[in-house]
Amino acid sequence: MQVTIAGMTGKGSIPHNNRKFFKENVDRSRTHLNITYCNDNLKQVYHELFDEALAAYNAKKKKTRDKIANYYNHIEQGRQKKLFHEVIFQIGNMDNCGCGSIGGERAAEALKKFAESFQERNPHLRVFNMVLHMDEATPHLHIDFVPVATGQSRGLSTRVSMKQALKQQGFEGLGRNNTEWNSWMEREKSVLKEIAQQYDFEITSLGGGRKHMDLETFKDATRRLEEVRKQIEKAENDLAELSRQREALQGSVRALKAADMIRVDLNAIQPEKTLTGAVRGVTVEQVKKLKNKAVKCEAMEERVKQLIAENEQLQSRIPSTRKKLKDIEEKQRLENQNWKLKTQVEYLEMNLKYEKEISSQLIDSVGIMLEFLDNNLTEQAKPIMEKARELIPITEEQKSEQEKSHAWGNFEL
Repeated sequence: MQVTIAGMTGKGSIPHNNRKFFKENVDRSRTHLNITYCNDNLKQVYHELFDEALAAYNAKKKKTRDKIANYYNHIEQGRQKKLFHEVIFQIGNMDNCGCGSIGGERAAEALKKFAESFQERNPHLRVFNMVLHMDEATPHLHIDFVPVATGQSRGLSTRVSMKQALKQQGFEGLGRNNTEWNSWMEREKSVLKEIAQQYDFEITSLGGGRKHMDLETFKDATRRLEEVRKQIEKAENDLAELSRQREALQGSVRALKAADMIRVDLNAIQPEKTLTGAVRGVTVEQVKKLKNKAVKCEAMEERVKQLIAENEQLQSRIPSTRKKLKDIEEKQRLENQNWKLKTQVEYLEMNLKYEKEISSQLIDSVGIMLEFLDNNLTEQAKPIMEKARELIPITEEQKSEQEKSHAWGNFEL
């Protein structure tokens, strides 16, 4: 079965993970199938991890204001650090590994094996809550942990630090797009991939390091998308209505211009009565009717002027409506482009990771070969060995990477 593997950053809702409350996407009839691997009190965990280092730190401080009374509260109230972190791992999706399906059961077994080895694989990430959920759409594993850095020269000798904890586990950051966290997450997904393959899964992708979108977040995103869609539809309708009104007013303006070409000076019409009641071939009654019609034409002209003024107002609104529509469309285009760029970056980072893995393996092979030759060659052949070291130099940093690679074995990225 072809599936993907996902490793995501979670919000860390411990009450929800332990089903102290239920969201609407939870199938309560399956909650008894959930597996809780550990559920320790976080404050007590902080005491166990940091009290000794905290006492040593406070002993060096002369002023009370410089001392830390409670490390848990200190981290909770700080701006830079979090009390704990959460990651969520999943195999497949609801279509191929849904809860209750055969694929879902196999995915759950793979996640169980992954969960049981997580703490041993990550000695600097103190897991205090770990739950496998079997009562939602797809089996998935929540892991909540405190990153513990030891032997530190700044602050407490043992303190909370994700960056330093992962460094002590052998993960080095190589820039903003390839941090210690990214390297560690890729390693964990690779481990899960190896386990999943033991359960007859064919992994087509390790997925991205996106944040986990829970039901409420998904609904909120859907609502915002619907709002944008409605804004675009409304702007398009407004623009169409303005265009329709503009065409109607332009027809009135054309009629006005045509009437203006044949307009006569009403005051110039002065009927002169004769004995027969006629004036230059026109009767007095005909002249009166002509004047009445002219008055009506003046009223129509005033109405046309009003229409012209309304047209000008509409003309001024059209550019702003078009700009609003253009801004919305541009925002949507940028969001789509941003998603495509992120996908491309993830693909390039994965290729770069693969190339580095091949390079690291080659370096390991060279080191093993040189070590073997160094131990088995005769003294006469040692100069050749030294020449080989010059041709294939191995830096101290590379040696360190080799040592880390040997330490992690098959878990090395």
